[in-house]
Amino acid sequence: MDLLNLLTKKNLKLNKRRTIVTIIGITLSVALIMAVATMYNSMVASMIKYEKREVGNFHAEFKNVPAIEVNNIKNNRKVSDVFIVENVGYASINSSNESKPYAHVKKFTKESLNNLSINLVEGRMPISDSEILIPSHLKTNGRLDYKVGDTITLDIGDRVASEGIKLGQYYSYSEDETLININSKTYKVVGIIERPSRKIEPYSDPGYSFITYMDSTTSNVDVYAKYTKEGSRDAFTVTANIVGIDPVKFKKYVKGEAKTVEEFNELQREYDKAKYDLEFNNYLIELETNPLSVSGINEVGTLVVIISLIILVTSVFCIKNSFDISITEKIKQYGMLRSIGATKKQIKQNVFYEGFILGVIAIPLGIMLGLLAAYILVIVSNLLLGDMLTNSLNLVFATSIYPFIVSILLGIITIYLSALKSAKKASKVSPIDSIRNSANIKLKAKKLKAPKYINKIFGIGGEISYKNLKRNRRKYRTTVISIIVSVSVFIALSSFMNLAFKEVDTQLKRDGYNIVLSMDDADKYQDKITKFDYVDDYSITREDGFKLLDAKYSK
Repeated sequence: MDLLNLLTKKNLKLNKRRTIVTIIGITLSVALIMAVATMYNSMVASMIKYEKREVGNFHAEFKNVPAIEVNNIKNNRKVSDVFIVENVGYASINSSNESKPYAHVKKFTKESLNNLSINLVEGRMPISDSEILIPSHLKTNGRLDYKVGDTITLDIGDRVASEGIKLGQYYSYSEDETLININSKTYKVVGIIERPSRKIEPYSDPGYSFITYMDSTTSNVDVYAKYTKEGSRDAFTVTANIVGIDPVKFKKYVKGEAKTVEEFNELQREYDKAKYDLEFNNYLIELETNPLSVSGINEVGTLVVIISLIILVTSVFCIKNSFDISITEKIKQYGMLRSIGATKKQIKQNVFYEGFILGVIAIPLGIMLGLLAAYILVIVSNLLLGDMLTNSLNLVFATSIYPFIVSILLGIITIYLSALKSAKKASKVSPIDSIRNSANIKLKAKKLKAPKYINKIFGIGGEISYKNLKRNRRKYRTTVISIIVSVSVFIALSSFMNLAFKEVDTQLKRDGYNIVLSMDDADKYQDKITKFDYVDDYSITREDGFKLLDAKYSK
């Protein structure tokens, strides 16, 4: 066997051109798969980055938690970190937005400022409780133009309804509410931030988020928990255990899996037992644990699988051609080896050994080339889409162990399938046929007659080529099939890429409007707004929320 392997290495060195071409073919195959898998991985990583920046780097929010109980959440082995926010209170400001007449003062720890979508537009983060951040939409929405360096005094209190009920940020402004327990506090504006996410400042909040610094607190706080990888995969159980309710019923309640009114009421009663109000960052959890469950990503994932299969099939045909040519050239050698005692199994293993040597060289080269191609594609995509993307939307280059595993496995499968038929063919030819090299040549007089139009169109050279094809059809059939497959794959991949770009274009243009206004009393302003000279077209929607409890409706 060592002798056969030695001959294989020598043949690869003697036929350098064919060896290099085969290595290039395998390298390109692996590189294409690696690039596609890495681009998919980069897309998911970009979406995770965007979600963390725009919404926050947390998985669940627990509201109004007593300060002494924060450590109970933090010490959970499936919670990696917690970010604390204290709602200090509301202060009246001269906002021109009648539905948003307050500043809602909140205290953030240093970790909270870095992880809860607090994105600076100008200035710096606060480092003491006498410094404050103001949101940019205070100017655009509330028509109050504070600047970095300004000093503001706020009379901060608690919102209460006429019945004496304390109101939080999820209660819209009402004209009969008042502020109580008022305390004055002077702040220096040290930074302006983008509008916080809806998790921090919901649209129902009648106050603009004014954010100051928190060293410590004894009040109730909102706790934003970031789970470990294990915790993210079992987020429902972890969350249910923290708030002290049944995990199975909690999951069914959140997912809306109640089949009857009675079961829904039972799940509702269990949910009401929770120690704290809570909210999930569902989208981030799905992106980090099972991105293929997210609408849009699963379509791209399917596209990646289809493209990888196309690359695999194409590569097998093209690389198989090289192995076939190699076997044809070495038929006489195999016949000699068979005649001195080499078995069919040894001949077959020898062909696979050749594929192994080529793979050891080509697969690492393909992985490196694929990574480089994906990196360049990310840079080019960001440059080409620069006008459409913001810093938060930029694609990031990211890879993981999975693209490497997929590329190596598919590379091995490609080489194996490419060599399989050639190995069987080499092992089956008899020693006499191998030495005579007659296994592939079937010569019959009538088959050597070339049609007259061949000579007229291509001349004598064409006639000789035609007869050569007739003498050894198998040798050239693979080449013809490879050309056909290559053209077909180019058309197929072009179609898939066009489909992908059309989908992206559809997603970018799906809204069809420049601005959306949300208001409680739209009828009051509708005629005035829609008749502005610069309004070209408009549509009006009204919405409400409800639950379907009838079992006949599917989820």
